[in-house]
Amino acid sequence: PQIVSQPYDVWNVTGQDVIFGCEVFAYPMASIEWRKDGLDVQLPGDDPHISVQFRGGPQRFEVTSWLQIQAVRPSDEGTYRCLARNALGQAEAPASLMVLTPDQLNATGIPQLRALNLAPGEEVESEEGEDYY
Repeated sequence: PQIVSQPYDVWNVTGQDVIFGCEVFAYPMASIEWRKDGLDVQLPGDDPHISVQFRGGPQRFEVTSWLQIQAVRPSDEGTYRCLARNALGQAEAPASLMVLTPDQLNATGIPQLRALNLAPGEEVESEEGEDYY
């Protein structure tokens, strides 16, 4: 399997939704699993605020999957992995989730975003449509 579109690192404020995406090319077709921080539990597990969706495509021999976390909370922070497997092998791609409380965001503002390793001039768009730099 080859991961052609991997999930990317995300930050969000508690109570907001987060979506990780992963697109895999493989022949024979691959299955995709999501896991958090190397735990043996395949997501979503029994957690009702986490869901996983799959669909074929967009290209031939591709599968796309999404991991959605509704109303993120500090305990959701960590590294999530997209694992693709078929009879010939496996591939994986990690992405980190940073969860900020509204107080953390308001107290630190722009310096907090610099701590997220943004390049100078790079923008981050918030859920409300405001741009942060």
